[in-house]
Amino acid sequence: MSRDFQLAWPCPHLTVEEVVSLASDRMSLNTRQPVASEGTVRIVADDNVSIPRGGLLVPAVLSSSTPGPYDLVENEDVLILETSAGTETFTFGVRGVVRYTPADIKRFLLRRELSVAAFSTTDDVLTFTEGTKVGPDSFIRVRGSAAPALGFGSPGISERQWGARGRQVYPAWSLHQRPDDIVNRFPKFVSPLRSNPILKVSYTVPVQRCLRCRASFVENDYRFTASGRSIFITDEDLLYQASLKLLLTDRGSNPYHPWYGTNIRSRVGQKAIGAVASLISEDVRRALARMQELQKEQAQFQQVTFRERLYNVLQVHVRPHVEDPTTFLIDVVVQNASGEPIDLSIVYTVPEVVALMGTNGLMLGTEPTGLTHEESRRLFAGDRPLLPGGSS
Repeated sequence: MSRDFQLAWPCPHLTVEEVVSLASDRMSLNTRQPVASEGTVRIVADDNVSIPRGGLLVPAVLSSSTPGPYDLVENEDVLILETSAGTETFTFGVRGVVRYTPADIKRFLLRRELSVAAFSTTDDVLTFTEGTKVGPDSFIRVRGSAAPALGFGSPGISERQWGARGRQVYPAWSLHQRPDDIVNRFPKFVSPLRSNPILKVSYTVPVQRCLRCRASFVENDYRFTASGRSIFITDEDLLYQASLKLLLTDRGSNPYHPWYGTNIRSRVGQKAIGAVASLISEDVRRALARMQELQKEQAQFQQVTFRERLYNVLQVHVRPHVEDPTTFLIDVVVQNASGEPIDLSIVYTVPEVVALMGTNGLMLGTEPTGLTHEESRRLFAGDRPLLPGGSS
């Protein structure tokens, strides 16, 4: 049984973690493609910091200058915490001298339901974090007779040790539009960056500007499972994909196999519509007959299952579109050796060749322009998987 890589995936029009540079204003991000939707943009700095649209703001964090344990003295055991949410006062109620570890102080404050700030201990150091606001509006101050004993504002320590204020790590951003291009939108920060991080941007791209599929809605690339295995197709799905690859390839474009493909695209656009339709039909039948010969030769050295083998060409119907004579609708029905009919519906147009989803629901192209409602419904109806071997 032969197999092939599964191709022709529906393109997500998504760029993932593109490394971008800052423009000279240190605010604009020079993405390679325009951004389609602000809601799909994700900006990451230095591979570990995600920058939301509102900017990255951090709350005020204040740590003691000395590690525990701490000795609290009677009548010098009052701790006052002041934040943007208010002020709270705690009295430890010490008699004489009592030694407290940071864990002891944490349990004491938790029992009194500390609300204006979050409390934590790291490496035996007391740390208070503003719990209600972030950014420059966030602040925290430690006062009281117990503050020096706990390592806040101790002798020889800078006055800043009494308090801390939050800050803006990265400013907010939004999408801006280049003045010379109405569809070219890019992310831009509201203020210049002060640092030089490595910025990566993930975003969706307008269909007409997508470099993954070149506006064809189809990404012909390999894909892999979560475990890293390549995705292959077999049987009638392999026959379907092999047939379309053959019909959509310009004959002579492969220098190692000049016979492979068809001359259909070179015929589209000629004035004699009736003659062109006959030539296209002949090209299709000749190419599929050549495919039958190849499978016979292949079967001498490799097992070719009945389900993947082209047995007969049941129908080749070529007609110009009623509104656009440069577009041809081609209906091809082939039959594999197991007796199952397989429909291939293709649209050829000038100047490019595009394969469309046929009546079997397989997508290898883009939605046509100028098709009637009934033609579109017929082309896009079906109950087969979206892609050969794919899921519905």
